Amino acid sequence: MEVLLMFIGLLVVISIIFRFIGAIFILLFRYPLLLLFALLAIYFLFRNVRFYTYRSRRYYNENNRRYYNQQEQYNNLRQQYDYYRSLFNLPENFTKDELKKRFRELTKKYHPDKCQEDKEKCEEQFKKINEAYEFLLKYAK
Repeated sequence: MEVLLMFIGLLVVISIIFRFIGAIFILLFRYPLLLLFALLAIYFLFRNVRFYTYRSRRYYNENNRRYYNQQEQYNNLRQQYDYYRSLFNLPENFTKDELKKRFRELTKKYHPDKCQEDKEKCEEQFKKINEAYEFLLKYAK
């Protein structure tokens, strides 16, 4: 019995809602200016709402991927910067003069012609030093 009463109550509520919606449509079509204002109101309410479809979801994911790729590139550059800076034993904010001074010291120490012990290691170290110098020169103040 309770289920039947609930069902009847639900039908009454639904019929009231449909009558209300019907009355609104009658008013809107009877007065075209009211219809125009209603359409403008709907436009202004939903103009900033983004409806995601399959295509827009794909573009959204591509933008996220692009953002994460930029983050990854930044992290890679930062790791490279820190590695080269530690190779030269420089502070976080270094000047070009400090960089040049440290570069000259290290090139004198690891130059393949002046290195007597292990020339292959000195050559590798000398190449790393040159590469680091070129990289760090961009970021020196």
